[in-house]
Amino acid sequence: MMRIKRLFFAILVGVSRDTYARCPNDCNGHGSCILLTSSCECYEGWGASTDVSIKKAADCSKRTCPTGRAWADIPTSSDTAHAIAECSNRGICDSTTGECECFRGFEGDACQRKSCPNDCSGHGRCLSMKELAQEVTAFPLIHGDKLYTYEEDETTTTWDEDMLYGCLCDSSWEVGLGAGQRRDAEWFGYDCSMRHCPSGDDPVTSVDETDCNDVGTNATRPNYYGEFGNGTTGNLCHVDCSNRGLCDYASGLCHCFTGHYGENCGSMSVLAL
Repeated sequence: MMRIKRLFFAILVGVSRDTYARCPNDCNGHGSCILLTSSCECYEGWGASTDVSIKKAADCSKRTCPTGRAWADIPTSSDTAHAIAECSNRGICDSTTGECECFRGFEGDACQRKSCPNDCSGHGRCLSMKELAQEVTAFPLIHGDKLYTYEEDETTTTWDEDMLYGCLCDSSWEVGLGAGQRRDAEWFGYDCSMRHCPSGDDPVTSVDETDCNDVGTNATRPNYYGEFGNGTTGNLCHVDCSNRGLCDYASGLCHCFTGHYGENCGSMSVLAL
């Protein structure tokens, strides 16, 4: 009788252990099996409790994707939004590879930043809002000794400081409000695809159109210092083709009016009289 009881107990223990040890697909090698509940505790990246993911597999068979601050979501308080989200809510997670398939215009492993249009056409640098704020050659222009900042609390204020990107176009001449600097960069446009033509003073007028001393920028509001950004002595306005020709912004070459010639159409012949 005692042997029968022991045998029966051994069978029960064996069944119990076998039952507890069974986790779905043995967690696919991507998690630990919790014997008491027959459930998987998945590793990070495979559906762990700490993973932020729209979908998780109970057997740890699906990958989760990188996360970033959400581009758009529902606020949780009057000054808090943009919670951490898979693919930053601007892409679809491929649960097979664990990689985000970003929507058009977004890039990064978590689709966490905006793409620069046409990669700035090879004539500019793609910079974040935080970086652009400190660039004296970015528009609207500011004086070199007075810099802006765009870097505060990403959870409440400048949440997009490292997410929004734009082009800072190249120039073969120095850009700024100082002496010898020009108001416009050589390459311009939202994607830096257009090119300014050679500049010059209009030979027909009595004033020097290239003189930007104390001339304000086209800013519609003052900067942080209450200034509109006036040029210092020796600052230069850029005058395409000396106002005596049409600029081909695709090539950066002037097409001079009759009687005017030269690289910047700044020279006059008798035909112009």
